[in-house]
Parts: sequence; C-alpha cells; structure tokens
Amino acid sequence: MATVFKSADKAAAFKAKLDMWGRRVDVGVFDMFPSLSGILGEAQPAPSLRQLVRNHLFQHLNEFERYFPTTKDPRTGKEWIRDPFVNKSSSLSVQEEEQLLEIANDGGLKTVFDASSNLTAFWIKVKAEYPSIATKALKTLLPFPTSYLCESGFSAVTATKSKLRSRLDIRSTLRVSLSSISPRWDRLVAGKQAQASH
Repeated sequence: MATVFKSADKAAAFKAKLDMWGRRVDVGVFDMFPSLSGILGEAQPAPSLRQLVRNHLFQHLNEFERYFPTTKDPRTGKEWIRDPFVNKSSSLSVQEEEQLLEIANDGGLKTVFDASSNLTAFWIKVKAEYPSIATKALKTLLPFPTSYLCESGFSAVTATKSKLRSRLDIRSTLRVSLSSISPRWDRLVAGKQAQASH
C-alpha cells in the first residue's frame, strides 16, 4: 500500500542517487548509464561531456528539490508512526504522548506490529484502544499519493475547451466538473425565473 512515507522514501532515494551519479561523473565513471557507457567503451570521456552530464544531473536534482523539498519532508517529526516502540515525538499533545508510551510498553502490540504487513493495518487495529494517537497516525498515512485529481482535471478541461471555446473562463465549469457533490437540480431550477413572453 502506498503511503506518504513510502513516497517520501523513494523521492529521497532518487535525490541521493542523482547526487551520487554526479560525483561519479566528476571522476569519469559512467557505468550507471549503460547505453552511454556502451557507446564510450573503454575511451575516456571528454571533459565537456562530463560537464554536460553533470549539469544535467544537477538540474534534475534541483527540480526534485523544488518539488520535494528536504525542509518539508513529511517524515520529519513523525518517525513514531513508523515505529511506535522506538521513536518518541515531542510534537504530540500530552494525551497522545501518554498513549504512545502505553503502546511502546505493550508487548502484545509489539508482536502485532512485528507481524503486521503494513503500518496502516497496525494503526487501524490500535485505534479502538488508543483513538487519539491512532487517528493522528492514520491522518498522516492515508492521504496516499495519486494523480487522479490532476488527471480528472485535465479530462474536464479537454472536454470543456474546444477550438471554438478556447477563450472560455473555465474556473466555474471546472469547479462543478471536479466536485464530488451532486447538484440539487430542483432547488437550482426553482431559483430561476421563467422567461416572460413578449
């Protein structure tokens, strides 16, 4: 199951790879790029090629940092969600911290945690006994990353706009298209005045 933690882990790992690849390119090693490495063969790459590849990797790293800034890492301060038996947090309320301490010292829950296949399942099991801390953990875990809303927005724009209607202001139309709330047609129709005859 995809969670914010898994996505943040993958983004951090990719940023670390880009940094490592940049350091390797600086010393002339291109084995992480099999196609380029095959073309170069045993030949030593020109300094201009090394600089070009290094700049390209640096630009990718900057873009990833822009989209996934280290300063806004969703894992920061929430390590207790991953392992409530080791990590403590000072950003919790007194009640939540007490519940976390009770969880951390419960041997039965430790067994459940070790046997659990994912974090969400563990926190759902814990919710009945420790509702405050479990709710906080689930609110962090459940907003899974998805591009569904973005894709449905693009589809709504494509369906709304055409060559003839390209100057249409689509804010209101998009709001209605993307909303999960269905309109109350009877109320909308009742609010409109009928056209008076001439």
